[in-house]
Amino acid sequence: MIELSPEAQFWVIINVILLALIATLTSNLIRRRRVGKLEKSLAPLSASWISTLDHLLRSRGPSEAIIVTFNKVLDDLKGYLGLSLSRGSTSREAVLAICSRLSEGACQSLMRLYEIYEPVRFGGGSARREDLDEFRRTLIKLISEIRLWRSRS
Repeated sequence: MIELSPEAQFWVIINVILLALIATLTSNLIRRRRVGKLEKSLAPLSASWISTLDHLLRSRGPSEAIIVTFNKVLDDLKGYLGLSLSRGSTSREAVLAICSRLSEGACQSLMRLYEIYEPVRFGGGSARREDLDEFRRTLIKLISEIRLWRSRS
């Protein structure tokens, strides 16, 4: 077995500490770059929410448009925020998890979208014109709230 002098032991400890510090800093740098890419990726996604709503409204009707668009919004926001929820999570649980990471205004808009989505999805009926109009207005408000929140961060 090799015995090290106290001075050599000191330098080994210093090298181990430096190695751990370099690994931590590298990990943080990689994480920040990933977040930077995610920040840039939300703009085209949020623009596609409105076009998805319009396309589905013409092709499948108001109920299907609300259901599919809301699920797309949730999926995009989960990906954007880096959330990984279990497969068995309900839409409400996803909304609450997303809201914990957004601004108050964006959270209120997302909750309002959920309040419109829930009876359409689980009520089985067709969405009313008022619901669709409010869903569109709230979706536009959510997009602007997220942009405002990102500009402040």
